[in-house]
Formats: sequence, structure tokens, C-alpha cells
Amino acid sequence: MINIKSYTIINPILVGKIGRVYGILGWINLFSLTENKEKIFSYLPWFTLKNKKWKTIQLKNWKKHNNRFIIQINNVIDRSIASTWTNADIFIDQSQLPKLKKNEYYWNDIIKCEVFNVKHQYLGTVINLTSNKYNDTILIKNKIKKNKTIMIPFIIEKIVKNIDIKNKTIIVQWN
Repeated sequence: MINIKSYTIINPILVGKIGRVYGILGWINLFSLTENKEKIFSYLPWFTLKNKKWKTIQLKNWKKHNNRFIIQINNVIDRSIASTWTNADIFIDQSQLPKLKKNEYYWNDIIKCEVFNVKHQYLGTVINLTSNKYNDTILIKNKIKKNKTIMIPFIIEKIVKNIDIKNKTIIVQWN
């Protein structure tokens, strides 16, 4: 059993999702959204939003199973109780993340940054980041151009010229 101290969530960050029930003993599938999938277990405690209130998820056990994870939550002892957790989002508080070095940032820090090209033209606001086998991509919503979504490869130096987290701006080599 993993012990959890009292904790308050102020700046929630989505790190995972609970999937369908696995077996009859209360195990549940877990989908990690962290870059290193197993890293999600180093960010305890987890939280979920139920009935507009933050609830702490107290993890009893976890294990890797067929290239994914299954978990047991305290006091979840059978399939019917476990099914009440299906599709629950898992959050942590931003304060639980490790401190970064200078010029490092989390993807979460890039969300809501204003994006401009090198000619100082406004392209939009970052709404999300995605990853594929070739590179990461930032998704930008431009409200001026009828909510057009722009996808720009997140390639530092070649395309992404500057990231200023403090002022929430990104400069890109893009038309």
C-alpha cells in the first residue's frame, strides 16, 4: 500500500485516465499521459474530480501488464466497485512536478502561449501539443481566421525560434 499525506490541488494537470475494469478482483486499466509512461507512479498523490470536488486516489497496487498498466485503488475489491472509476481523469497538482533547469519547460507551460512568426505576425494561441513518431507538434487556434487550427512541427531552432514562458510567447519560422 502507498501512503498519502494530506494534499490540496491548486493547479491541476491531467496525467492519465482510468480505463475499463480488468478481471474480477477490482483491478483497473490505466492510461498514462506522461512522456515516460511509468513516470505517472512517481507523481502521487493522484486526484480526480467527482461531483465538483477533488478526491484523492489512494493507490493500493500497480503493475505493468501487456505493455500497459493495471492498478488497484484502496477499498476497490471487486469488479462492480471498480467500474465506478471507469473513464475518470487523473490529475496531479503542478507543484508535484520536479523543478526544471533554466530554459526547460513542461508542455503544460506552453499551452495558452501566443504564437508569432519571425515577421511579428500573430498566428494564434497554443491549445495543445501532440506527439508522433517523427516529432512533436503544437496546435494553434487562430480566432481571427474563423477559429482555424494551425499545426506547426515543434522543432527547436529550425522552426521554433524562441519560447518565452514568462511572457507566454513563442516565435516560429512559419508563414
